[in-house]
Amino acid sequence: MKKQLLIPIFMLGILVNAQQKINKQELDKIATEEQAIYDEAKTFERNNLSEHDFGPGVNFSGFYNGIPVYLASDSQSQINSMDVDYLYNNTIPGVAVTGNGMMVYIWDGGAVRTTHREFGDRVTIVEAGSVSDHATGVAGVIISEGITAAAKGIAYEANLKSLNFTNGSTTSEMVAQSNLEANADYMVSNHSYGSLTGWYQNPSGVWYWYGYPHLSETESALFGFYHPTDATYDNIAYNAPQHTIFKSSGNNRSEGPSGPVNHYAFNETGGWVMIEDGTVRPNDCVATNGFDCLSYAGSNSKNIIIVGAINPIGGNNRYEDPSDVVTTWFSSSGPTDDGRIKPDVTAIGSGVAAPNNTSDISYTSWAGTSFSSPAAAGVGVLLQQIAKEKSDGAEYLRSDMMKGLLTHTANESGSNLGPDYVYGWGLINALSAAETFLNTNQNSYTANNLLSNNATETLTVTASGEEPLKVSITWNDPAGTPSGQVVLNDRTPKLVNDLDLRVSNGGTTYFPWKLDVENPAAAATQGDNVVDNIEQVYIENPVAGQQYTITISHKGSLTDGQQNYALVVTGVNSEMATNEVNLNQSVNVYPNPVIDNLNFQITDKLTNATVRVFNPMGQVVYQNEYKSLNNTQSIDFKSIPSGIYMVYIKSDEGTITKKVIKK
Repeated sequence: MKKQLLIPIFMLGILVNAQQKINKQELDKIATEEQAIYDEAKTFERNNLSEHDFGPGVNFSGFYNGIPVYLASDSQSQINSMDVDYLYNNTIPGVAVTGNGMMVYIWDGGAVRTTHREFGDRVTIVEAGSVSDHATGVAGVIISEGITAAAKGIAYEANLKSLNFTNGSTTSEMVAQSNLEANADYMVSNHSYGSLTGWYQNPSGVWYWYGYPHLSETESALFGFYHPTDATYDNIAYNAPQHTIFKSSGNNRSEGPSGPVNHYAFNETGGWVMIEDGTVRPNDCVATNGFDCLSYAGSNSKNIIIVGAINPIGGNNRYEDPSDVVTTWFSSSGPTDDGRIKPDVTAIGSGVAAPNNTSDISYTSWAGTSFSSPAAAGVGVLLQQIAKEKSDGAEYLRSDMMKGLLTHTANESGSNLGPDYVYGWGLINALSAAETFLNTNQNSYTANNLLSNNATETLTVTASGEEPLKVSITWNDPAGTPSGQVVLNDRTPKLVNDLDLRVSNGGTTYFPWKLDVENPAAAATQGDNVVDNIEQVYIENPVAGQQYTITISHKGSLTDGQQNYALVVTGVNSEMATNEVNLNQSVNVYPNPVIDNLNFQITDKLTNATVRVFNPMGQVVYQNEYKSLNNTQSIDFKSIPSGIYMVYIKSDEGTITKKVIKK
């Protein structure tokens, strides 16, 4: 079955639709299961492992395959490097967003110091706990007012809710908060922590190695491993599409002692064993040439946004070319074991000025992916504010669209064109993401679509020829199935619904980017991508005025019989392959917003007119045909769900479009 998308030019920059809502029943099930697993494991840890001190900010989280899981924090240049300041000052006409009236959530290893002068009364402690330096710094990266200018937050007027991962199953708490906010339009949350993987040194100087010596003496099999917690994150994102989750990639690169050292390793029968034979284990990721450093239990998830860290950019902190972007010595690189592109994006994570917990006027220069991730989350808050204001509060960005915008518009990084396992899709560019969403330059197209089982969807666009033609699809994939036991570098794809993106022109078909997990330093190539739930086709030199056909299909059968996805296109002209005349001034639509009946008054006679109402998925919810239109007509909106709709009238005289909000 092949379906032609009926999405004319008026749907450029279209917002999230009301079709895909939070699945509260499934989230309740996840929460119950996760908390039960945590409670059982916590009892064992309390009775058997309490003599091992891992220091402040490190908390037991459970067991997997005989090894305890411990969560630890991943401890003005950010603003400029991501072009965030352009969103503050009407660089985009009509856009001046600061986070005012918006909410962001952080899970961290303690509570935020609410009395710090940078926060005013904008921080709410959801879970009581010890006040934390780290949590205070993370919060500051997002919402600091900027009393100390160098410490100004990305969304410096936003509100923040502070939760912590020390009181139980973090994923269970996330589900509970999603359910609590079930009636909210959006959630943006930051998670600057990860599971201890490979080498770790406690405050007393004792070294621990988290790995499986029987699988490898030189590489922890837990790096890149798709753990049940990764699957839970994916499950949450799939069932709560209004919740965009940002997470640090980790600080594992080069971690370890300077030479052979006595250290603890975990015996799979249930305890820590001192290794005293001087076993030489290389520092983390050394044996893998700097790759395969992603901590298990979170950073290998498919659906959430994993953020790596780069060094500050010199000069005016503005990106000019890929050589400006240099990864930090600690930022964890991909790939995941099945070869997926992680991290997704990067932000500055070194020399970050932010508040600390010493006093209400004290600050620290922070380093770690813990501080690049909240910078990305702050951008997410600003993009949600733009969506809110664009739709008069009716709609927000779904998480797949958020990821699509950030990855599609990221600044090219690394030595080769395309994505890689160090920088992901590149350095976040907030200005470009906003311009693409709003179609400011009349060169972009965004839409939330639904692919049905056995369907193929196509869309024809016209290349502007002034820039590369770039097409991306992003989707929240159903959770994958973790391996029953830890396997070293398990290459089994965790992708469940394998969507395929192709762009064709004449006899040429263009394929999406893909990376080679066996050769992680190699440049990206173009071909059939069978592991990522982001696919992007890049045509460097499209022919101006030529039409290109975008095709989205899938392999096998789709779980649940369908798959929502976000589509982002840039490098097209504003006509989108249509030369129809816009006659919007000929129609008066009222009331808007509408509750019951929508009226449209025609001031100029239209002949052979077809009236359609589209929801944001491009689906027709109303259609009627008229030989002649020159009076007032009415459409019954009573049974149509709340959201944003487009009234599209095509006649011999041209095309008329109007945006309508249904309350």
